[in-house]
Amino acid sequence: MNKLYTSQEIADRLKIKKTTVYELIKRGELESSKIGKQIRISEEQFSHYLQGTHKESSVSSIPFPEFQPESSLLKRDYLLYSKGLIISGQASPALEYLINQLSVHPDGLPIMHTHLNTYNGLYSLYFKKVHAATAGLLPEYIPSLLPGISAAAFLLYEYRLGFYVKKNNPCKIHSIEDLTRPEITFANREKGSSSRICLDLLLKEASINPEKINGIQKELVSDLSTANAVLSGQADTALGAESIVFKSKDLDFVPIRKLPMFLVMESASLKRPGFTALTEIICSDEFQTAIRLQNGCDASRTGEVLYL
Repeated sequence: MNKLYTSQEIADRLKIKKTTVYELIKRGELESSKIGKQIRISEEQFSHYLQGTHKESSVSSIPFPEFQPESSLLKRDYLLYSKGLIISGQASPALEYLINQLSVHPDGLPIMHTHLNTYNGLYSLYFKKVHAATAGLLPEYIPSLLPGISAAAFLLYEYRLGFYVKKNNPCKIHSIEDLTRPEITFANREKGSSSRICLDLLLKEASINPEKINGIQKELVSDLSTANAVLSGQADTALGAESIVFKSKDLDFVPIRKLPMFLVMESASLKRPGFTALTEIICSDEFQTAIRLQNGCDASRTGEVLYL
């Protein structure tokens, strides 16, 4: 018979909090069943979680990067209360290189990468759920998301943000005002992402009512997704990082502005074990060289630090 467990029993077996079990279920990492009003986890569902056989699939015209699911919550609880580092940020070659180098650095610590956008990463840093967070926005906006915290922001690279359009820009998209044209459909990013924060600021600067933009209510969760929406004809344009355009010969790019990509952490953390290794890697010639090799990334100021 397939035994059923309560959430508390699973928590006891994994040696984690009951609330963490609920979070695993919510994220889809741990399958569960509802019996009446009660949540139960079968022996088979629990075994799938332990074996890491829970799978996801996605199809797109531009391949999405592969990254391991955050089984994370277990690892996160461990690293938060022991010697380790949790870094948040959406997938990028720069962050991947940084994490890989940190894992082999002689002074490095156990590390976990949690996939959060700019706003949610800084929010988690404020609530001490992560130790460092990437932030792709102008530095003057960071302190408002970290009230009362003295932060250090290390510049990983600079990049251009702009509009994705089909080859040769058939819809003649050149400015933020073009999004209000009735025949144009826009593919939007989720709230809290760097692209979405910049869009909201651009609309405010131009005194444009977002409701005048077709498609703005539909949110996608990555620049790859919005670029694919343009490629497939579901949208005429989208706002995102230039690096995505290099993945498809059928996309063109209309630059809007240049933005920094920071790695933000508390200033007080800089002298702690592991953080010195982290900052040493960011400021190294090897890291700058790795950034220069990435399409759409400017490494001319990589390693600069701002204290906020």
